[in-house]
Amino acid sequence: MSFFEKFGKSALELRSVRCLTVTGVLIALDLVLKMLSIKITADLKITFAYIALATVGMLFGPTVAFIAGALTDIIGFFFTADGGFSPLFTIVEAVGAMIYGIFLYEIRPLNINKDLREKGTSGFVKNIPALAVTGVVCGAVFTGIMALISYLMSGYVGSEGAAGKIAAVLTDGALLYAAGIVGFIYGVFFAVIIKSNSGNNGDMKSSVMVIISKVAVVVICNLIMTPAAMIISGYSTTESMIGGFPLRLVKNAIQCPVDCLILLIVLFPILSAYRRIFPKSGKRMIKKNRESLNG
Repeated sequence: MSFFEKFGKSALELRSVRCLTVTGVLIALDLVLKMLSIKITADLKITFAYIALATVGMLFGPTVAFIAGALTDIIGFFFTADGGFSPLFTIVEAVGAMIYGIFLYEIRPLNINKDLREKGTSGFVKNIPALAVTGVVCGAVFTGIMALISYLMSGYVGSEGAAGKIAAVLTDGALLYAAGIVGFIYGVFFAVIIKSNSGNNGDMKSSVMVIISKVAVVVICNLIMTPAAMIISGYSTTESMIGGFPLRLVKNAIQCPVDCLILLIVLFPILSAYRRIFPKSGKRMIKKNRESLNG
């Protein structure tokens, strides 16, 4: 299915009462999970609400997910109005949900639960030395890249303007340790994914799509669009955003593989349950949508 066909087919899902009902339930779940979020700073928090929007994207595609994302932000504002409303944050939420839909629509996520039942924990324990070595190597690579960036930016320390502020942040020695920790986590995480998918191209492709979707949301929405929206809306200044960006980067970098693992574990049972509950209606809807797209 092409990129634009996904949007067209997803739009046709809106004809289904089943789609509207399930999406409404997931929007409610998203709002509940946001209320249970953990605040790190005034503008940084840990939340698992992405599970609900990722599920909408997986089941009904990017068009439905975009609308659901926008609705969660608008409705959530009336429940937790802790600041002025800005449509920019609505766009950020909607784009994040749409990204999940683009990558996850009609895929079969990796069944990690089944893999663990078949191989047991002993298989994982045997691979601990290899996973540790992979983590150390990746940690060293991340540290080396951060050290190179710090060296290249050292010449701008003390200079006027944004370049000097960014250089002061990037040359902070604490970032080297953070880079090493993040690299180790990523190395172990991807080694586990590759090992568990060895010999199964279908599961590997689905796993990669899940990971890419989350990484894309983190980079585009969390690290680019959200800081820009906060500056444009007047909730933060450029200087304070630059100063706090390393904490935002480290927080998202550490949380990203954890979120990916949660999606890999949770999405497959959700999709399996959905197909068991709506086996015939789902097939009829897919056939009907394809006939509509083909004219």
